[in-house]
Amino acid sequence: MTLSRRIFAPVSYVFAILCSAMFLYPLLFTFQASLKDNTEIYNDKPFAMPVQWLWTNYSEAMRDGGIGRAVFNSAMYAASGTALALLLGVMAAFALSRFQYRLRNAAYLYFTTGLMIPVFSLIIPISRMIGTVDGFNKHWTLILLYGVFELPFTIFLITGYMKGISRELDESAAVDGCPPAVLLFRILLPLSMPAVSTAGILAFFDIYNDLIWNVLLVSKDSMYNISVALMSFIGEHGTARMGPMFAGIMITIVPTIVVYLLFQERVESGLSAGAVKE
Repeated sequence: MTLSRRIFAPVSYVFAILCSAMFLYPLLFTFQASLKDNTEIYNDKPFAMPVQWLWTNYSEAMRDGGIGRAVFNSAMYAASGTALALLLGVMAAFALSRFQYRLRNAAYLYFTTGLMIPVFSLIIPISRMIGTVDGFNKHWTLILLYGVFELPFTIFLITGYMKGISRELDESAAVDGCPPAVLLFRILLPLSMPAVSTAGILAFFDIYNDLIWNVLLVSKDSMYNISVALMSFIGEHGTARMGPMFAGIMITIVPTIVVYLLFQERVESGLSAGAVKE
């Protein structure tokens, strides 16, 4: 081992440990705050361990804040919206990356233009549009809206990746009489799993943490997502029950960690599948 490697290895380990501590500390602080009351959280030692471990904050978050129902709603919105965005995005990327036609570049520019439009500029027109079709307080409205909003980046990411896949696969599939649908879902899609998984992770987290559209389009408690449900802990005069709120945050974090770990395995398997050439 050279001298530079001997010096670089310990430094990299120390840097990794510091980064891990920096990223994990907010999670640990949230966990300990979820077991305190407002007095302990706001006292002169907010980072101290709880004097009395209030596990009842979790039951209060589930009962009074409806966090369990909100987590289910957020997961349902995120899973359905992500599935819709990936399905449409994969098919659009296939048409944009593997076929030659006159309006291909214009169509690609049309889809990716959505990345440059601020979401706040669309609040009023989309609200008016949804009002004309009686789409308020409807699950299908939110799922469709989430899927469409995640579509531009999904198309941008998957199209760029599919363009890097050799076209010899298309020619071989055509010689064997393989229809386009089989070429896409049996050959190109497995090779594009790194991009598909990345797009799925980002779309899921974006939808899962949404606040704007759930506030604007939903007025029923039974349809609230986690962002709106956590606001229920804030009282009329701005005071908040911080213990149950932190407990609700801890509960809502669990699905995101599980989804990330599951998709991380798909990313690794997709990288392995795409790297092997026979």
